[in-house]
Amino acid sequence: MAGVPAAGAADTELSATEVFTRSQSVNPGRDQQSTLTLLITDADGNTRKAVIKRYWKRYNGQENVESKVLLFHEYPPEQRGTAFMVWTYIPKSGLPSDQWLYIPILRKVNKLPEQMEGNIQGSDLRGSDMDPRPANLDTHTMLRRETIGTGHYYVVESKPKNADTGYPYSKVVRWIAAENFLIDKVDYYDTQERLLKKQTISWSQMGDAWVWRKVVIANVQTGSKTTLNLSEVQVDQGLRDSLFTERMMQHGAEALR
Repeated sequence: MAGVPAAGAADTELSATEVFTRSQSVNPGRDQQSTLTLLITDADGNTRKAVIKRYWKRYNGQENVESKVLLFHEYPPEQRGTAFMVWTYIPKSGLPSDQWLYIPILRKVNKLPEQMEGNIQGSDLRGSDMDPRPANLDTHTMLRRETIGTGHYYVVESKPKNADTGYPYSKVVRWIAAENFLIDKVDYYDTQERLLKKQTISWSQMGDAWVWRKVVIANVQTGSKTTLNLSEVQVDQGLRDSLFTERMMQHGAEALR
């Protein structure tokens, strides 16, 4: 990846905060569109499937906006046409994310109350788990350096500095690759500091951008598991601002094909 040094002697001097900051600064591209397929398996082994079209665009603080994402549900059939949109603002703005939901049978877009974030399709994955987290919200500690197979990792623990009802973790431990600062593994701990879920991530490079291709989240407390596969991925397609509107939520993904 351009601009990221290879692992070496100088890397040993990086602080936990510096390593974390680099991991959150990996280039995802200016915009992305993809199809998300979730396989959600409960403790009894029963699996259900959900398919979502995802459109995302980075704004780099323009009018205080960090990014916008629009999701269209395509499967199961009873949820087809349901749309969900989030505008995320830069931390220094102090603004909470704006969220909207469109349910076809109601034919109305509703703006959701602040902090009303749930897990995607009832899975073990929260939308915010996929977004970069500002380094200054947490205290970061370098636990160790670790080798897994041929990979070398920084293992960094991050604990929130202040209580936040919208953030359900007491700490998060990340395995961050020394070669390119990609996060390959994550352990999440609940508010009682008990291990809640374990996540692994597979990446793909597209030009100068890195995108998730497969994510597996295992909930160690409930025995459930979620597998997220990304397909039909396109990066830097010049998505229009008009895509991220209530009007487009009502028109549906078919209007974009």
